[in-house]
Amino acid sequence: MREKGKVDIARGIVDKYTNLGEKHKRGYSKAYIATVLFEENPDVYKDREDARYFVRYVTKSAGATIRSRTENVDELLSKRFALISNPTEELPNPEPYIIPKQYKNTLIIADLHSKFYDRRATEIAINYGVKKGCDSVIIDGDFMDYYGFSKFDRSAITMNGFEDEREWGVDMLQLLQECFGRVFLKKGNHDIRRELSHERLAVQFPDVLDLARYSEYLFFDDSNVEIIEDYRHIVYGKANIIHGHEYQGGGGIHVAYNRLNKTMDNTISAHSHITQSDFRPDINGNLYGSWSIGCLCNLHPRYNPKNRWTQGFARIEKDESGEFEMLNRMIYNGKTIPV
Repeated sequence: MREKGKVDIARGIVDKYTNLGEKHKRGYSKAYIATVLFEENPDVYKDREDARYFVRYVTKSAGATIRSRTENVDELLSKRFALISNPTEELPNPEPYIIPKQYKNTLIIADLHSKFYDRRATEIAINYGVKKGCDSVIIDGDFMDYYGFSKFDRSAITMNGFEDEREWGVDMLQLLQECFGRVFLKKGNHDIRRELSHERLAVQFPDVLDLARYSEYLFFDDSNVEIIEDYRHIVYGKANIIHGHEYQGGGGIHVAYNRLNKTMDNTISAHSHITQSDFRPDINGNLYGSWSIGCLCNLHPRYNPKNRWTQGFARIEKDESGEFEMLNRMIYNGKTIPV
Protein backbone atom coordinates (compact mmCIF):
# COMPACT_ATOMS: atom_id res chain seq x y z
CA MET A 1 0.00 0.00 0.00
CA ARG A 2 1.18 3.51 -0.71
CA GLU A 3 2.67 5.51 2.15
CA LYS A 4 -0.30 7.91 2.26
CA GLY A 5 -2.70 5.04 2.87
CA LYS A 6 -0.58 3.76 5.75
CA VAL A 7 -0.47 7.24 7.25
CA ASP A 8 -4.25 7.68 6.98
CA ILE A 9 -4.99 4.35 8.66
CA ALA A 10 -2.48 5.09 11.42
CA ARG A 11 -3.98 8.54 11.96
CA GLY A 12 -7.43 7.01 12.32
CA ILE A 13 -6.23 4.63 15.06
CA VAL A 14 -4.28 7.38 16.81
CA ASP A 15 -7.34 9.67 16.77
CA LYS A 16 -9.44 6.84 18.23
CA TYR A 17 -7.11 6.32 21.18
CA THR A 18 -6.59 10.03 21.67
CA ASN A 19 -10.36 10.40 22.13
CA LEU A 20 -10.50 7.40 24.46
CA GLY A 21 -7.61 8.78 26.50
CA GLU A 22 -9.25 12.18 26.86
CA LYS A 23 -12.59 10.62 27.79
CA HIS A 24 -11.25 8.20 30.41
CA LYS A 25 -8.31 10.30 31.62
CA ARG A 26 -5.74 7.69 30.78
CA GLY A 27 -2.87 7.28 28.34
CA TYR A 28 -2.02 4.81 25.60
CA SER A 29 1.62 4.29 24.65
CA LYS A 30 2.78 4.38 21.06
CA ALA A 31 3.88 0.76 21.42
CA TYR A 32 0.36 -0.26 22.47
CA ILE A 33 -1.29 1.68 19.63
CA ALA A 34 1.19 0.22 17.14
CA THR A 35 0.31 -3.30 18.31
CA VAL A 36 -3.40 -2.60 17.77
CA LEU A 37 -2.67 -1.02 14.40
CA PHE A 38 -0.70 -4.04 13.20
CA GLU A 39 -3.15 -6.63 14.55
CA GLU A 40 -6.10 -4.87 12.90
CA ASN A 41 -4.22 -4.33 9.62
CA PRO A 42 -1.77 -7.24 9.15
CA ASP A 43 -2.00 -6.94 5.35
CA VAL A 44 -1.06 -3.26 5.43
CA TYR A 45 1.98 -3.18 7.71
CA LYS A 46 4.93 -5.57 7.46
CA ASP A 47 5.29 -5.99 11.22
CA ARG A 48 4.81 -4.16 14.52
CA GLU A 49 7.91 -2.07 13.95
CA ASP A 50 6.54 -0.87 10.61
CA ALA A 51 3.25 0.03 12.32
CA ARG A 52 5.14 1.79 15.08
CA TYR A 53 7.00 3.93 12.56
CA PHE A 54 3.73 5.31 11.19
CA VAL A 55 2.30 5.82 14.70
CA ARG A 56 5.36 7.89 15.57
CA TYR A 57 5.03 9.76 12.28
CA VAL A 58 1.45 10.91 12.95
CA THR A 59 2.14 11.66 16.63
CA LYS A 60 5.28 13.70 16.04
CA SER A 61 5.96 16.35 18.67
CA ALA A 62 3.79 19.43 18.71
CA GLY A 63 5.77 21.13 21.46
CA ALA A 64 6.38 24.32 19.48
CA THR A 65 2.68 24.58 18.71
CA ILE A 66 1.73 24.25 22.38
CA ARG A 67 4.41 26.69 23.46
CA SER A 68 3.19 29.35 21.05
CA ARG A 69 -0.48 29.04 22.03
CA THR A 70 -2.20 31.17 24.67
CA GLU A 71 -5.60 29.49 24.34
CA ASN A 72 -6.81 25.90 24.59
CA VAL A 73 -3.60 24.79 26.33
CA ASP A 74 -5.58 22.44 28.60
CA GLU A 75 -7.14 20.75 25.57
CA LEU A 76 -3.82 20.41 23.74
CA LEU A 77 -2.07 18.95 26.80
CA SER A 78 -4.97 16.54 27.33
CA LYS A 79 -4.53 15.23 23.78
CA ARG A 80 -0.79 14.81 24.26
CA PHE A 81 -1.10 12.98 27.58
CA ALA A 82 -3.67 10.67 25.99
CA LEU A 83 -0.80 9.32 23.89
CA ILE A 84 1.71 8.90 26.72
CA SER A 85 1.84 5.70 28.78
CA ASN A 86 -0.05 5.65 32.06
CA PRO A 87 2.09 5.95 35.21
CA THR A 88 2.94 2.73 37.01
CA GLU A 89 1.12 2.40 40.34
CA GLU A 90 2.30 -0.28 42.74
CA LEU A 91 -0.48 0.44 45.25
CA PRO A 92 -3.81 0.43 43.40
CA ASN A 93 -5.95 1.48 46.37
CA PRO A 94 -4.00 3.12 49.21
CA GLU A 95 -7.13 4.64 50.76
CA PRO A 96 -7.79 3.71 54.42
CA TYR A 97 -10.16 0.91 55.31
CA ILE A 98 -12.93 2.21 57.58
CA ILE A 99 -14.31 -0.25 60.11
CA PRO A 100 -18.14 -0.15 59.89
CA LYS A 101 -19.82 1.85 62.64
CA GLN A 102 -21.71 -1.09 64.13
CA TYR A 103 -18.51 -2.60 65.51
CA LYS A 104 -17.85 -0.82 68.79
CA ASN A 105 -16.02 -3.30 70.99
CA THR A 106 -13.10 -4.93 69.22
CA LEU A 107 -10.26 -7.22 70.19
CA ILE A 108 -6.96 -6.41 68.46
CA ILE A 109 -4.34 -9.12 68.10
CA ALA A 110 -1.20 -9.24 65.98
CA ASP A 111 1.99 -11.06 65.12
CA LEU A 112 0.89 -14.65 65.64
CA HIS A 113 3.23 -15.74 62.82
CA SER A 114 1.12 -18.84 62.17
CA LYS A 115 2.78 -21.95 63.57
CA PHE A 116 5.22 -19.86 65.60
CA TYR A 117 2.24 -18.69 67.68
CA ASP A 118 2.27 -19.06 71.45
CA ARG A 119 -0.71 -21.26 72.31
CA ARG A 120 -1.15 -20.01 75.90
CA ALA A 121 -0.84 -16.31 75.05
CA THR A 122 -3.25 -16.64 72.12
CA GLU A 123 -5.78 -18.45 74.30
CA ILE A 124 -5.51 -15.73 76.97
CA ALA A 125 -6.15 -12.98 74.40
CA ILE A 126 -9.16 -14.73 72.86
CA ASN A 127 -10.59 -15.63 76.27
CA TYR A 128 -10.29 -11.97 77.36
CA GLY A 129 -12.08 -10.75 74.24
CA VAL A 130 -14.95 -13.22 74.62
CA LYS A 131 -15.47 -12.35 78.29
CA LYS A 132 -15.47 -8.62 77.46
CA GLY A 133 -18.16 -9.16 74.84
CA CYS A 134 -16.11 -8.10 71.81
CA ASP A 135 -18.22 -7.98 68.65
CA SER A 136 -15.28 -8.24 66.25
CA VAL A 137 -11.56 -8.91 66.04
CA ILE A 138 -8.85 -7.11 64.09
CA ILE A 139 -5.74 -9.09 63.21
CA ASP A 140 -3.17 -6.34 62.82
CA GLY A 141 -0.69 -8.04 60.54
CA ASP A 142 1.65 -11.03 60.46
CA PHE A 143 -1.12 -13.54 61.04
CA MET A 144 0.80 -15.95 58.82
CA ASP A 145 4.58 -16.30 58.66
CA TYR A 146 5.57 -18.15 55.46
CA TYR A 147 8.85 -19.28 56.96
CA GLY A 148 9.82 -20.90 53.67
CA PHE A 149 10.11 -17.46 52.06
CA SER A 150 12.26 -15.98 54.85
CA LYS A 151 15.53 -14.20 53.99
CA PHE A 152 17.14 -15.67 57.11
CA ASP A 153 18.77 -19.09 57.30
CA ARG A 154 16.06 -21.70 57.44
CA SER A 155 16.05 -24.97 59.34
CA ALA A 156 14.98 -28.02 57.32
CA ILE A 157 13.29 -29.44 60.42
CA THR A 158 11.31 -26.25 60.98
CA MET A 159 10.38 -26.11 57.29
CA ASN A 160 8.93 -29.59 57.57
CA GLY A 161 6.72 -28.43 60.45
CA PHE A 162 5.23 -25.71 58.24
CA GLU A 163 3.77 -28.07 55.65
CA ASP A 164 0.29 -27.62 57.11
CA GLU A 165 0.60 -23.85 57.63
CA ARG A 166 -2.45 -23.16 55.46
CA GLU A 167 -4.56 -25.55 57.56
CA TRP A 168 -3.45 -23.71 60.71
CA GLY A 169 -4.50 -20.38 59.17
CA VAL A 170 -7.95 -21.62 58.20
CA ASP A 171 -8.52 -23.31 61.57
CA MET A 172 -7.53 -20.17 63.49
CA LEU A 173 -9.72 -17.89 61.36
CA GLN A 174 -12.67 -20.21 61.87
CA LEU A 175 -12.11 -20.12 65.63
CA LEU A 176 -11.91 -16.32 65.67
CA GLN A 177 -15.07 -16.01 63.59
CA GLU A 178 -16.92 -18.36 65.94
CA CYS A 179 -15.78 -16.31 68.95
CA PHE A 180 -16.32 -12.77 67.65
CA GLY A 181 -18.58 -12.94 64.62
CA ARG A 182 -16.56 -10.62 62.37
CA VAL A 183 -12.88 -10.88 61.49
CA PHE A 184 -10.78 -8.14 59.89
CA LEU A 185 -7.39 -9.36 58.69
CA LYS A 186 -4.85 -6.71 57.77
CA LYS A 187 -1.79 -8.08 56.03
CA GLY A 188 1.63 -7.45 57.51
CA ASN A 189 5.10 -7.76 56.02
CA HIS A 190 5.16 -11.52 56.68
CA ASP A 191 1.70 -12.03 55.17
CA ILE A 192 2.92 -10.68 51.83
CA ARG A 193 6.04 -12.87 51.67
CA ARG A 194 4.15 -15.50 49.74
CA GLU A 195 2.53 -12.98 47.39
CA LEU A 196 5.84 -11.33 46.53
CA SER A 197 7.34 -14.73 45.77
CA HIS A 198 4.45 -15.51 43.41
CA GLU A 199 4.85 -12.12 41.74
CA ARG A 200 8.48 -12.93 40.95
CA LEU A 201 7.40 -16.21 39.37
CA ALA A 202 4.59 -14.46 37.48
CA VAL A 203 7.10 -12.50 35.41
CA GLN A 204 7.71 -15.78 33.54
CA PHE A 205 4.48 -17.63 34.38
CA PRO A 206 1.55 -15.12 34.54
CA ASP A 207 -0.99 -17.74 35.66
CA VAL A 208 0.90 -18.18 38.94
CA LEU A 209 -0.35 -14.78 40.12
CA ASP A 210 -3.89 -16.12 40.62
CA LEU A 211 -2.53 -18.56 43.21
CA ALA A 212 -1.28 -15.68 45.40
CA ARG A 213 -4.71 -14.38 46.40
CA TYR A 214 -5.00 -14.39 50.17
CA SER A 215 -8.79 -14.64 50.13
CA GLU A 216 -8.51 -17.90 48.17
CA TYR A 217 -5.61 -19.31 50.15
CA LEU A 218 -7.35 -18.84 53.50
CA PHE A 219 -10.91 -19.43 52.31
CA PHE A 220 -13.39 -21.57 54.23
CA ASP A 221 -17.15 -22.10 53.96
CA ASP A 222 -19.23 -19.26 55.49
CA SER A 223 -16.12 -17.10 55.87
CA ASN A 224 -16.79 -13.40 56.51
CA VAL A 225 -13.11 -12.52 56.90
CA GLU A 226 -12.34 -9.10 55.44
CA ILE A 227 -8.85 -9.04 53.92
CA ILE A 228 -7.15 -5.61 54.11
CA GLU A 229 -3.99 -4.96 52.09
CA ASP A 230 -0.81 -4.33 54.07
CA TYR A 231 -0.33 -0.78 52.75
CA ARG A 232 -3.82 0.41 53.77
CA HIS A 233 -4.29 1.66 57.30
CA ILE A 234 -7.46 1.00 59.25
CA VAL A 235 -9.65 3.77 60.62
CA TYR A 236 -11.54 2.83 63.79
CA GLY A 237 -13.49 5.90 64.88
CA LYS A 238 -10.82 8.51 65.65
CA ALA A 239 -8.06 5.92 65.89
CA ASN A 240 -5.75 4.72 63.12
CA ILE A 241 -4.41 1.20 62.99
CA ILE A 242 -1.24 0.25 61.09
CA HIS A 243 0.89 -2.85 61.26
CA GLY A 244 4.09 -0.82 61.63
CA HIS A 245 6.15 -1.77 58.57
CA GLU A 246 4.44 0.95 56.52
CA TYR A 247 6.78 3.57 57.98
CA GLN A 248 10.49 3.04 57.44
CA GLY A 249 12.97 3.51 60.30
CA GLY A 250 12.35 4.34 63.93
CA GLY A 251 14.07 1.41 65.62
CA GLY A 252 12.67 -0.98 68.20
CA ILE A 253 13.28 0.89 71.45
CA HIS A 254 10.89 3.84 71.61
CA VAL A 255 8.37 2.27 69.26
CA ALA A 256 5.18 4.05 70.33
CA TYR A 257 6.94 7.43 70.52
CA ASN A 258 8.53 7.09 67.08
CA ARG A 259 5.31 6.04 65.37
CA LEU A 260 3.38 8.92 66.93
CA ASN A 261 6.00 11.31 65.55
CA LYS A 262 5.55 9.80 62.10
CA THR A 263 1.75 9.65 61.96
CA MET A 264 0.95 12.76 64.04
CA ASP A 265 -2.37 11.17 65.02
CA ASN A 266 -3.85 8.51 67.29
CA THR A 267 -2.05 5.35 66.19
CA ILE A 268 -2.25 1.69 67.11
CA SER A 269 0.48 -0.55 65.72
CA ALA A 270 2.21 -3.89 66.08
CA HIS A 271 5.16 -5.33 64.10
CA SER A 272 7.86 -4.64 66.73
CA HIS A 273 6.55 -7.22 69.25
CA ILE A 274 6.72 -4.66 72.06
CA THR A 275 3.98 -3.41 74.38
CA GLN A 276 4.23 0.37 74.79
CA SER A 277 2.12 3.51 75.09
CA ASP A 278 3.02 7.15 74.53
CA PHE A 279 1.07 10.43 74.52
CA ARG A 280 1.69 13.96 73.20
CA PRO A 281 -0.45 17.12 73.32
CA ASP A 282 -0.51 19.49 70.33
CA ILE A 283 -0.26 23.29 70.52
CA ASN A 284 -3.98 23.52 71.34
CA GLY A 285 -3.81 20.94 74.11
CA ASN A 286 -5.39 18.11 72.10
CA LEU A 287 -3.92 14.84 73.29
CA TYR A 288 -2.81 12.16 70.83
CA GLY A 289 -1.74 8.65 71.73
CA SER A 290 0.31 5.85 70.26
CA TRP A 291 0.03 2.24 71.35
CA SER A 292 2.31 -0.59 70.31
CA ILE A 293 0.75 -4.02 70.78
CA GLY A 294 2.74 -7.01 71.94
CA CYS A 295 2.94 -10.18 69.88
CA LEU A 296 1.22 -13.55 70.28
CA CYS A 297 4.12 -15.58 68.92
CA ASN A 298 6.92 -17.50 70.59
CA LEU A 299 9.37 -15.08 72.20
CA HIS A 300 12.53 -16.97 71.25
CA PRO A 301 12.79 -17.67 67.52
CA ARG A 302 16.00 -19.13 66.17
CA TYR A 303 16.84 -16.04 64.08
CA ASN A 304 16.53 -13.72 67.12
CA PRO A 305 16.67 -15.75 70.35
CA LYS A 306 17.56 -12.85 72.66
CA ASN A 307 15.27 -9.86 72.30
CA ARG A 308 13.08 -7.33 74.14
CA TRP A 309 9.78 -8.67 72.88
CA THR A 310 6.63 -8.85 74.99
CA GLN A 311 3.40 -10.69 74.38
CA GLY A 312 0.12 -8.82 74.40
CA PHE A 313 -3.10 -7.69 72.75
CA ALA A 314 -5.56 -4.83 73.02
CA ARG A 315 -9.25 -4.00 73.20
CA ILE A 316 -10.74 -0.83 71.77
CA GLU A 317 -14.21 0.62 72.34
CA LYS A 318 -15.76 3.56 70.53
CA ASP A 319 -18.98 5.58 70.67
CA GLU A 320 -21.13 7.10 67.93
CA SER A 321 -18.89 10.17 67.70
CA GLY A 322 -15.79 8.07 67.08
CA GLU A 323 -14.24 8.80 70.47
CA PHE A 324 -12.51 5.68 71.70
CA GLU A 325 -10.97 4.02 74.72
CA MET A 326 -7.85 2.00 74.03
CA LEU A 327 -6.98 -0.77 76.49
CA ASN A 328 -3.48 -2.10 75.84
CA ARG A 329 -2.58 -5.32 77.62
CA MET A 330 0.73 -7.10 78.16
CA ILE A 331 0.79 -10.81 78.98
CA TYR A 332 3.28 -11.86 81.64
CA ASN A 333 3.36 -15.13 83.55
CA GLY A 334 -0.12 -15.98 82.32
CA LYS A 335 -1.65 -12.71 83.53
CA THR A 336 -2.68 -9.54 81.68
CA ILE A 337 -1.15 -6.23 82.73
CA PRO A 338 -2.53 -2.83 81.56
CA VAL A 339 0.03 -0.64 79.77
